[in-house]
Amino acid sequence: MNWKLLITAFITLVVIIDPVGNAPVYLVLTRDSSGAARRRFANQAVLAAAAVIFAFAFFGHYVLDYLGVSLESLMVAGGVLLGIVALDMMKGKVTPGEPRGANVALVPLGTPLLAGPGAIVAAMLLMGRSGATDKAVAAAGILAALAVVWAALRLAGPLIKLLKATSVDLLTRVMGILLAAIAVEFIHQAVASWASR
Repeated sequence: MNWKLLITAFITLVVIIDPVGNAPVYLVLTRDSSGAARRRFANQAVLAAAAVIFAFAFFGHYVLDYLGVSLESLMVAGGVLLGIVALDMMKGKVTPGEPRGANVALVPLGTPLLAGPGAIVAAMLLMGRSGATDKAVAAAGILAALAVVWAALRLAGPLIKLLKATSVDLLTRVMGILLAAIAVEFIHQAVASWASR
């Protein structure tokens, strides 16, 4: 087994997805939900992220080429989407509740927070290795990283019980500012890539 590739894939995806950094956003987006609903959101978000990451890892180049879409355009789209969510968070309007559970799990948790442009590009590069064996090893590393993300989200759920309403409101607005910064960074990286051509 190619242990170096396995470790590289695992560390790369964990660093890019940043489960510890995304856990507070998960708490904010699910703050009005029951414990069972939050657990369901975590499961759905990680499954959605896995589906997106592996879809792009195996077929991303073909899809983007067929549509004539660049990776930079994908980054800008992700940045705009995160910006919209961030704006609502800064206004304190993030109240998903039960009816919007699936939407919260898929967007913005599953993508673009977990399966963002960085994770997608990294997975595409890792799976681009020649040979079925190396692809399987890279896939195992990606799955291990997603398992860590899932654990971080599941363990973050009980923390919301310890937070008071005012603390959650403050956290919502702070996370909104940080999410807006991430959105701007997505767009900045895309523009910088375009400018360097």
